[in-house]
Amino acid sequence: MILVRHHNEGNLKPYFYFALEEYILTEVLKDDETYFFTWEIHGVVIGKNQVIENEVNLAYLKSNQIDVYRRPTGGGCVYADHRNTMFSIITKRQSNNFSFKKYLSKIIDSMKLLNVDIEFSGRNDLLYQGKKISGNAFLQNKYGMLMHGTFLYDCDLETMVRAITPSDEKLVSKGVDSVRSRVCNLKPYLHGMTQEQLIKHFENTLTYQTYELSDEEVNKINTMAKKYESKSWIYKKQPPHTKMLKRRISGGLVEVMINLQDGLIKDFKILGDFFDTKPLDSFEKLFIGKEYTLKTIHEIFEQDEIDAYILDVKKEEFKALLTDGVIIDE
Repeated sequence: MILVRHHNEGNLKPYFYFALEEYILTEVLKDDETYFFTWEIHGVVIGKNQVIENEVNLAYLKSNQIDVYRRPTGGGCVYADHRNTMFSIITKRQSNNFSFKKYLSKIIDSMKLLNVDIEFSGRNDLLYQGKKISGNAFLQNKYGMLMHGTFLYDCDLETMVRAITPSDEKLVSKGVDSVRSRVCNLKPYLHGMTQEQLIKHFENTLTYQTYELSDEEVNKINTMAKKYESKSWIYKKQPPHTKMLKRRISGGLVEVMINLQDGLIKDFKILGDFFDTKPLDSFEKLFIGKEYTLKTIHEIFEQDEIDAYILDVKKEEFKALLTDGVIIDE
């Protein structure tokens, strides 16, 4: 494989690396070539087709200043910190029947040189002594194939569980022990090898030449990265889904059903055991076609009053229910 260097390893956000993958795939890759590089991040990376609220504890991420990113590949949600190594492999498309095993076997062979026996498991995992140390995702298009994944060196497992588990303290406390029984870090088994030495080992054993990115190429990649950095990509790229908000407030139990697609509200229904003083249709229609943001909620509540529709409801309580569901703070 060909090692990609850009002289800023470990110092960039993941959207740079997503753009770097795209650049190598679409503008550099030639027949019979395979490119490889490693990277480090701190944050939660969700799959292209995932709904953020279903995968992460947003309140925990916000209070601990942990960012969320969306990658261009499918698969599940992962947490990584600077003690976790990420790697990317980019190659020409070989056939319609993609298999992770062909490429992950290179990682397995590299680790055997360190007397560490890793095995392939399931569709896309690597295990050490039965515990997961790597999960991987891929995409394939007319240009070629991209595969990238995690490699647990000394990741903070407790933060991992809290970050990617929807909020429930009882589940989290049990989840930490549970995840430790299923995943492990490799540091204790590498006989004092540092993370930097491990990365150098991969580079020395997996690659045979180096592709140095020019300053012009890095500038182009930074421009391409703006797509992956944008809130539109991260928050509005989500597949169509329904958000359910439920709370007992003044006036009764209120349930709000919001159908979302590409960040826009396609349907908005208010249900519950409250007493309505006039049909809610007029108020509900104000949300249709709008972005589900704090700005939208504030503008609609200035335009119309919910207490004109529901007996004894307090506007601020109802407004708080809606704002609790917002993930784009603007």
